[in-house]
Amino acid sequence: MAAVHGKNTTVVWNSTSLTGYLNATDLSVDVDTSDITVYQQGWKTFIPGLIDATVGFGGFYDTTAGNLIEAALGVDSGVLTYCPGGGSTIGDRARLVSVTGTTYSESSPVGDVVTFAWDVHSETVVGLGQVLHPLGADTNTTTGAEKDDTAATTTGWVAHLHVTAVSGGSWVVKLQDAAVSNTYTDVTSGAFTAATGATQQRLASASGATLRRYVRYVVTRTGGTAGDTITFHLSYSRNN
Repeated sequence: MAAVHGKNTTVVWNSTSLTGYLNATDLSVDVDTSDITVYQQGWKTFIPGLIDATVGFGGFYDTTAGNLIEAALGVDSGVLTYCPGGGSTIGDRARLVSVTGTTYSESSPVGDVVTFAWDVHSETVVGLGQVLHPLGADTNTTTGAEKDDTAATTTGWVAHLHVTAVSGGSWVVKLQDAAVSNTYTDVTSGAFTAATGATQQRLASASGATLRRYVRYVVTRTGGTAGDTITFHLSYSRNN
């Protein structure tokens, strides 16, 4: 058993890393079930129904984080990536959630620090995936390391890009896949919109889309000057 300590958790929301503001994260993915038990059975029988997910956060109040969260309450399509294992290495677990902020509260005890709680609700499929590029800077056009997932899938995929800073130029981040190591082509619909500053985007394939065994990213700079950088976090998941 390889236990994971919570102190290394990473949370990136839209174009902001919230990691330095939070001290608790709780993700819940729930499947509705309907009872179809009939007479003369010894055990109840159920069929699965709709799936739902919520994420609850706790942290220490800060004006920057507070203003961002307050402004996003009730706003659809927030791009959230939660990495319970830290998200600092390619292949670390990543939970990709498209969210609406539903609840925000603050607590100001007379003898302690001001804290906040924030709850979000998923809007669509939650990706239970992996980090492809930990939060950090790439300089100029870059090809990412290869990720071997051992087999292709035909269930579709989801990818999240969080760009926290661009020093110059325009940058396109795209996914590539391969059936055989190092024989890559672009993933269909796997290119994010060009980034010239802090931004975020969620890509979701068509249902049943194929993602081959090996995956990597390519980030291409146009314009700007040599030495320009883009700071971003990238993760993806194969749909269950």
